[in-house]
Amino acid sequence: MKILHVVSTFSVDYPGGITNYIRTLAADQVGAGHLVDVLDGAGDDGWTMHALGFRVTSVPATSRRVHVASSRYDSTGTDAIIALLRHERYDIVHFHLTIGVGESLYEEMPELGIPYVVTLHDYFLFCPRITMMDWRSENCGGPAKRKCERCVGVLDQIDPLYRLSRKTGIPLPRVLPSTMVTRRNERIHRFLLNARSVLAISTRMKDFFEHRYDGLRCIVAHVGTPSAETGSTTKTPSPNLRLAFLGTLSRHKGADVLFELAEQVGRTDAEFHFYGRVLERSAAARLRDSRIIDHGPYTEDDLPQIMAQTDLGLVLSVWEEGAGIVVMELLNHGTPVVATRRGGLPDFVNERNGFLFEPTPEGIAEAARFIDSLTRAQLARLAAGITPLTTRAQHAEAVERAYGANSR
Repeated sequence: MKILHVVSTFSVDYPGGITNYIRTLAADQVGAGHLVDVLDGAGDDGWTMHALGFRVTSVPATSRRVHVASSRYDSTGTDAIIALLRHERYDIVHFHLTIGVGESLYEEMPELGIPYVVTLHDYFLFCPRITMMDWRSENCGGPAKRKCERCVGVLDQIDPLYRLSRKTGIPLPRVLPSTMVTRRNERIHRFLLNARSVLAISTRMKDFFEHRYDGLRCIVAHVGTPSAETGSTTKTPSPNLRLAFLGTLSRHKGADVLFELAEQVGRTDAEFHFYGRVLERSAAARLRDSRIIDHGPYTEDDLPQIMAQTDLGLVLSVWEEGAGIVVMELLNHGTPVVATRRGGLPDFVNERNGFLFEPTPEGIAEAARFIDSLTRAQLARLAAGITPLTTRAQHAEAVERAYGANSR
């Protein structure tokens, strides 16, 4: 089978969740004997052979307009993609990220007659803000026509104003709603309905998209990670309860929840650790003044050592987290998890292997009480309650089934 993966805006080698996933899936497909290409957003001309065995090319138009809420009907990037598809004659095209390629793609792709599959990694295909965090940086709770037109208003379509708002953190006034997001989503609706399969990486994401788009039926396909094959990590001995937050420290990832939790946990043997990048200056300043030990950025190779020194994982997103690779890594290494009841996290965390709570003042206080009362015996029972998650091979098989399915 000849397969094309499409990931706009970023190089396939960018160290992010979606690109890490695509590299892994493409390599597994090459190993299964398929011919695999990746169209990324690096802006490089021509074809190059990746070290993992697949070919890579890009179109310059896909490297534009990262994380901009405005909606544009533009055919520049689409024209380049369509020309590639007609020249290469793929058996299946797998779309992962389409930011910046131009909205005409959603109209033209169904007309080509080339089978395609869409994986929903985030909420961009109904929310131009991507995370479903509204103009106030609050969880919006889900899409609705009038609400979306107000959230992505006329002023948000003016790039200098939008960039200034992002830089200063001052929201633009909600004085002029815009119908552009509605027209955009009408095109996307048809694009999704004409896909051979639409894969959602969590149950929550499936529910949001099926609610937004009438007639759409998604398949939940939990991604496979390399950590699913490593087995539990033996913990190094410590008299303390070591809690760890891994990843990017930002508001939508739960920075405020982490700081509040660290302040409210009263047990003297609790150690709070942070591994990763700090995205916002306010979070960096608060981190310096907290009881949390900052270890800085880490790589995948560091995970076994980090997990050996972690008794309880913290995944504290306030946005509707798509699936949460970090929660999978924690559980795959045998680490129970305290997580917010957001997005795909309840697909993996439950009362048998951790603790779920709402990221509200009441919920944070409840989580702090849970941590304060946790005994070593209870922690061991939670670790024993962790069940195996999806492996890379299992996920690759699910994707191949979707390539041959007809979900319409």
